[in-house]
Amino acid sequence: MNEMEERKMQQMIIDLQTRLAFQEGNLDEINLTVVRQQSEIELMKREIVRLKELVEDIREAQTHDDSTVELPPHY
Repeated sequence: MNEMEERKMQQMIIDLQTRLAFQEGNLDEINLTVVRQQSEIELMKREIVRLKELVEDIREAQTHDDSTVELPPHY
């Protein structure tokens, strides 16, 4: 291998190493994003369950209130 080919090969290796480092950085960033989003999803799931329970409590309270309300005599 002559000197020109050797330099070309070294440059190719450097380029590949640079690309690999960039991809590793991207992968780390994506992993952090996925972890953060999973935490947010879990929080939203808990909030949905809480809101469903609240809606059910309100419905039950309205049903209970409706059954105790007396209609005026003209109804």
